[in-house]
Amino acid sequence: MRRYANTLIKKMKGDAYGGKLLTASNGNPINIIAFLTAMKLLNFLKSKPAITALAIAVSITVILIDVHSSSSNPPIGRSTITQSQSHIQLVHTLTDHKKVTFGVSAVVISPDGQTLISGGRDDTIKIWNLRTGKLLRSLDAHSDGVTSIAISPDGKLLVSGGITTPTMKVWDLRTSLMLNIESGHTLPVETVAISSDGRLIASGSDDHTIKLWDLHTLKLLDTIAAHSEFVSKVAFSPDMQTLVSTGGGDDNTIKLIDLQTKKTRHILKGHKTGVDAIAITPDSKKLITGSFGQLVSRNRATSTLKLWNLQTGKLLHEFPDNFSSVESLTISPDGKILICGNYDGSIKLWSLETLKLLHTFRDGSSSVLGLALSPDGKTLASSNEDSTIHIWQID
Repeated sequence: MRRYANTLIKKMKGDAYGGKLLTASNGNPINIIAFLTAMKLLNFLKSKPAITALAIAVSITVILIDVHSSSSNPPIGRSTITQSQSHIQLVHTLTDHKKVTFGVSAVVISPDGQTLISGGRDDTIKIWNLRTGKLLRSLDAHSDGVTSIAISPDGKLLVSGGITTPTMKVWDLRTSLMLNIESGHTLPVETVAISSDGRLIASGSDDHTIKLWDLHTLKLLDTIAAHSEFVSKVAFSPDMQTLVSTGGGDDNTIKLIDLQTKKTRHILKGHKTGVDAIAITPDSKKLITGSFGQLVSRNRATSTLKLWNLQTGKLLHEFPDNFSSVESLTISPDGKILICGNYDGSIKLWSLETLKLLHTFRDGSSSVLGLALSPDGKTLASSNEDSTIHIWQID
């Protein structure tokens, strides 16, 4: 729920690089799409009795942005290749999710690379054939929309969180049945993750806590007081040594939590706005974080994409030329390529070896909320705020 207000503020401040610009009376252009979207979201918030106070508390500020762009965005399905000979081709567009606000929030690909699973704000989880794009099954998941999904390493179980439900759900993908799990959080579950060894679930909530669960018994193991605001993202390091969490709202911190002691090892500070995307390299040595966009002056914005040493917490690099709000991140299986989905509808590929930009291509005109890469690194799925899903082939 808290993410609604957070996203509203982001859209009002949102990037000058996405959306159609109109000119205000003072000569400055306005990101009219961001403005209209924010008004729509505010009306939606006010229509919900449980969050009327939250809607009223949100202060709406229109940011006037001076933009001088000399080039247009490349069309969807075509990539702009700057330093690589790889080819990226759109092969499927999936439109079976209903068009609702915030669209399809999450996608995952099964460990065998055969199945795509998506979670939408239309209250459903959908299961697809990744190769053909055919819809195989649809589950009525959460009556309030799906916020996050995670699949077990053996591909048998799926965990999901909902917008207003304080209880996450666990699904047996072989039978499509929901399994019984204890109630734990007192407020909605924003984010879920499953450990690489298939033993643990981590859930992050609006109640400021992270809870650890046994994936097989579904029993609550630990509760960690994590952030001063809602927990926006959680992730396990592949080596099972570290749990990473990020704070939403005014808590812009990233915490590195020792999985053995459950104590915070490092608190990372550097993002000026909420962190909404994280990814860990396969060797568990580096962490990438992405945040909302922010203008620091009339013509200058801060980088929204940062690279950290996961062991020491040291900031290693801020990626240049990424000023759009980062919505989603994933890393190639070999750990060499970072893929970044942005609020302005762009997807960027960065080399984690040279830290140079490799590709920029368009995924439509709406935010890229979710990214998933197949185990062989050759198929990319992206989900959007307009409720569409795209499947890309990487050669």
